Amino acid sequence: MAKKKISPINEEFDFKLLVTIARKNTMWFALFLMTSVVSAMLILRYTAPVYEATSVIQLSEQDNARGILNNAQFNRFNETNNKLASSIELMRSRVIVERALLRLPLQVSYYSKGEILTNELYTQSPFRVETRIKDSSIIGQPIFIDFLTKNSFKLFLKSTAIESLQSKTFKDNEWIITPAADFKISINDYATIQALQQELSKDAFYFKLNDLTGLAAQIIKELNITPLNTEARTIQIKLKDKNQAKATDIVNGIAREFNKYDLEKNSEVADKILDFIDNTIASIDIELSNSENSLERFKKENKIVSPDASATSIMRQLDELQTEMYAFDHELNLLSKIRKDVNTNNEISKFLLSLSGRSENNQILDQLARLQELIDQRDQIRLQATENSEIYKSVLVRLKSQQELLNRILLNEEASLQSRREIRLKEIRTIEAKLGKIPQQQAEYGRLQRLFSINEKFYSLLLEKKAEFSITRAGYVPQHIVLVEANLNAPPVSPNRALIISACLIVGFLAGFILIITRYLLYNEINALEEIGQYTDAALLGIIPKYKREIPISQLLVDKNPKSVISEAFRSVRTNLQFISNDAGAKTIAVTSTISGEGKTFNAINLAGVIAFSGLKVVILDLDMRKPKIHLGFNVENNHGMSTLLIGKDTPEKCILKSSLSNLDFITAGPIPPNPAELIISPRMEQLLSYLKDIYDIIIVDLPPVGIVSDGIPIMQKCDYPLYILRANYSRKMFIAQINKLITENKVKNLSVILNGVEMSRLKYGYGYGYSYGYGYGYGYSYGYGYYEDDAEPLPLPMRILNVFRRK
Repeated sequence: MAKKKISPINEEFDFKLLVTIARKNTMWFALFLMTSVVSAMLILRYTAPVYEATSVIQLSEQDNARGILNNAQFNRFNETNNKLASSIELMRSRVIVERALLRLPLQVSYYSKGEILTNELYTQSPFRVETRIKDSSIIGQPIFIDFLTKNSFKLFLKSTAIESLQSKTFKDNEWIITPAADFKISINDYATIQALQQELSKDAFYFKLNDLTGLAAQIIKELNITPLNTEARTIQIKLKDKNQAKATDIVNGIAREFNKYDLEKNSEVADKILDFIDNTIASIDIELSNSENSLERFKKENKIVSPDASATSIMRQLDELQTEMYAFDHELNLLSKIRKDVNTNNEISKFLLSLSGRSENNQILDQLARLQELIDQRDQIRLQATENSEIYKSVLVRLKSQQELLNRILLNEEASLQSRREIRLKEIRTIEAKLGKIPQQQAEYGRLQRLFSINEKFYSLLLEKKAEFSITRAGYVPQHIVLVEANLNAPPVSPNRALIISACLIVGFLAGFILIITRYLLYNEINALEEIGQYTDAALLGIIPKYKREIPISQLLVDKNPKSVISEAFRSVRTNLQFISNDAGAKTIAVTSTISGEGKTFNAINLAGVIAFSGLKVVILDLDMRKPKIHLGFNVENNHGMSTLLIGKDTPEKCILKSSLSNLDFITAGPIPPNPAELIISPRMEQLLSYLKDIYDIIIVDLPPVGIVSDGIPIMQKCDYPLYILRANYSRKMFIAQINKLITENKVKNLSVILNGVEMSRLKYGYGYGYSYGYGYGYGYSYGYGYYEDDAEPLPLPMRILNVFRRK
């Protein structure tokens, strides 16, 4: 029974076996490495390089003019416009990208087409295209140009739009009218065009008409804008493209347009404030002129230079009260305008100036700033999302709530101002009643003087504010600094030559290594008797070395070279048979294997030859009637044999043939019968064996492979020496299960195993053959290399030195 369970995977590490498998797969390993190197070269050769343009911009919120004026409320209102996150979103917005693309020559893209790679020419195209698009379906479609001469060409496009033009020839600098678009093509460098057409192909050039909106959407997807250092407020802009110049121009264009856009937005707020002040000054200027003219005219008519001292105190009081009345009227008018603009979502930053002087208005200022922040947030979201998005609707809800809150605050403030105005109005009427006692001329003079003074003060205040905001407007300059501009000298970021070569080599190495390991793990072939002994209790009779030359089918070799290693191996097997049974009388040897090709017939013929050399009479019977080979080994016809004997057609004397050896006879299989199994177990078979035992000392029966058919099992059960042939590097370990089955289930006694076709190199390096494993009987062939007549390869120097010491 089996000593060890047979596994389809090698469970024990055998370094020598691993080395042997590695040597056998050296060519595969080299092929994998060579394939990996070729693959790396092909990838590098036919992969278009990708370049990465990088720019770094530093955000700044410094405003020296605003800092000098110390306009805290205005600063607080605009501090949210320069946040790092909002700047990044603004840079990658469609507004900035489209502004950048509009300044670049991207309305038409130019390409040169090779057999594998296609290059975008960008600004290096040897021709230029002007176009007037009529049908948007032509956008993005490649239009090929076949240049015939330095001023003529043909157009090709797989589209019904200009299909009729494909057979026409056109001149450069002339408009080509088509239903989809009009073209005018100018040839700038015909020498380059001619060279590329000869090198690449006839239709080497083509161009595409671009939609800047779609192109901007594509650029936004590929654009990578990230904060580089939040403390330093630096932002990095990256873009990858196969054309380095194009990527560089786009990145630098985005940085420039962001700076310009920021300047425009900041200047827009100051411009609106200045417009509001100018309009107010214009209206006050008219009132001031009217009051001044009225005062001068009154003086001339009434000859009054100055009012009396008695009216000075009353007039001063009236003047102060009237000033307050004008202030109340102005603030009421301003609050009314603010309420109107708040409800219509108009620009509200222009009212901050007028409200910034009174502490009572701080709450209104705070709410206005909050409202403006929500308006800016709504406009920013509108650039990135649709009006139906949830985030947009959420901002609208908060905006509506803020408007309602402001309306309530403004209405309350208006009511408060109106109440205070009524109080001041009653006080004025009281004082004016006192003035009734003063002469009418002086009263009129005082009134005119008072109106002039009020208008003059308000006019001066507006001029002062205008000067402040004019200084602020002049202080708006591009504040953000481009620290690093994208340049054209950067190496491509892909393909990474070192990485690809290393990766391909590693893949090739791993593929070869995995192949070797896989073949080692799944290696299920038998190499030595030691491996057989691990899985079965069958006797290990010996091994037969592999012949160094090609052997004809099952030929007899021991008679041609009796001193060869193979001949000596068969002698060893003959000697070891004596340890199995040494009783007197004729003996029967049955030889079988698992499958065809394991050397069953070869071993039967040569074992018979070695036994015949010893003086015993031997006969070989070919019972492998499905695939007979004995007649091939002895080079005879197969017209008569075992099949004709067992059916009674021929007699043994007619079928027994003589070999070149005097003591060796054989009977071929004869014509292939339809029922070989029935013939083998027939009574005639037993009668034939009894007849032959009277004539011969040894009967060797060449049976069919038991792994394929079970015809020979009855013969094996009755024979004296059942031999099972396994072939090194051919027979599978699973075949040993058949040996165990014969012993346990079929009750075959004295079953012995011969390992055939062992590599001589394995013998030289310590595997040995015969019984160098210490099985206790027989002798091996680990001695006397060169003793036999085989032309063996010389041993390596270490082994020769070792043998010298062994002899000593």
